[in-house]
Amino acid sequence: MFLASLLSAFAGAWMFAAAPFTVTMKSAGYSARSDGETVTITWVEPKSVAAEAGLQEGMKVQRIDMPARAFIKVPLAQLDAADLQDALTPQPAESLWLKVERAKGTTQVVLQSREPLPDNPFPSVPLTQAQMERLTPMQSGLYYARLQQAVLEEHERPRFDAMQATTAYVMQGKLVGVEGGGATPLWLHPRIDLQATCLTGVESVELVSTAKGVRRTLGPEDSRYPGTKTFDLTPALWPVPRVLQQCEGEPKPLEQSLRIKLTCKGKPALERDVAMKLAVRCNVPSPVTPRPLDLREPWDFMVGDKTPLQVDVSAHQLIPRPTEATLVEVDAKGRVTRRLMPLPLGRNAHAPSIPVKVALDTTVARTARLAMEARFSDGSTWLSEPRTRDIRSQAQREADDREAVEAHAKLEAFGKRLAARFPDPCADLPATMKWLEAQPDLEYASSEEDGHSFAYKVKGALAPLIFSCHRHR
Repeated sequence: MFLASLLSAFAGAWMFAAAPFTVTMKSAGYSARSDGETVTITWVEPKSVAAEAGLQEGMKVQRIDMPARAFIKVPLAQLDAADLQDALTPQPAESLWLKVERAKGTTQVVLQSREPLPDNPFPSVPLTQAQMERLTPMQSGLYYARLQQAVLEEHERPRFDAMQATTAYVMQGKLVGVEGGGATPLWLHPRIDLQATCLTGVESVELVSTAKGVRRTLGPEDSRYPGTKTFDLTPALWPVPRVLQQCEGEPKPLEQSLRIKLTCKGKPALERDVAMKLAVRCNVPSPVTPRPLDLREPWDFMVGDKTPLQVDVSAHQLIPRPTEATLVEVDAKGRVTRRLMPLPLGRNAHAPSIPVKVALDTTVARTARLAMEARFSDGSTWLSEPRTRDIRSQAQREADDREAVEAHAKLEAFGKRLAARFPDPCADLPATMKWLEAQPDLEYASSEEDGHSFAYKVKGALAPLIFSCHRHR
């Protein structure tokens, strides 16, 4: 039964293939009929390509001499209608060479296409194997040239990578730090490292988001370093109150979609949505703390000293970048008592700190607490942790000097007692530690579990003494 059905299907297919059919080549102006054994010209349009070539009704097409096409694997009479029509149609800007039989013998007929070559014959590449088999040699040359061009276009196509990893740290209901970003009192800003690929050069980078006020356009001059295609993006994505709310229950990562549009010179723009994520850690100290001020020399001041204080300013390294920054003095409660001078901002967050000099009020002995007041584009203001410089009187300095001398004397005297009791304190460290812990003039004594070192601090000394046992063995 199965074999009979196969034979029946085969016989039906053969009968279908052998049924005569006629195809018309409109662009060349002629028709041909195939009966499975011969292909005969049945109609030629006057003044057509076929007529000018000398093709006549009744001629039998024996073969195609040129161009060679890979899909023609059998005699013309055995091709189906679609393949025969394609085979007998001269391709744009090419000629079709037919060997035909007429009453007086065989001859060659050359049909020259009147169709021009398309501006872009291969708008979509690559082609399938079946499509490539239908190409003429000239078309194959054009195709491989287009394929090479497509590879070059792909290489020149605008691309970008946006890398971001941001964690917020919350302690006792307050935002205490941001790793991989920063914050104003109102908004949290992730740091996005955008690497653009633009062989023709960057024209613009545009940011768009559902968050209010995120839209921004950057130009080549805003790149991290002059002439590079790396950009630091710090958009406002999450309101600080929303971040703090995450610690009222089980904290979950916050997400925000950010659309980035990259335009390279002379190329179509590339737009892509990028998902930004914020991890929130509750009741965990922040591993990072903004430090936009670093106080340098002099390390201390005397009353009446007119020497300016050297300060290294890195306000431009804050995330987000302030619109302005001011050096201020604050009291012990962190309230601003005096505004000293506006502070410079570097080109971008990767610029080095900027040294400035500031004159302090040294008329009386006091502790000067210096902080940076930063103003941001969202209208908020932030104060950095204060840095201090002591302004001392002559009496205070003399008292400090006496204290240092006394502290050194105490430390030296205890060292002599220790050496007299233990010529080698590392020889029996447990015994040494037991003795040290019993001394009333020590603030503390401790040792490492592996016995490599021990330390102690004499009361009144300025610093502890650390004793390394490696150097004594």
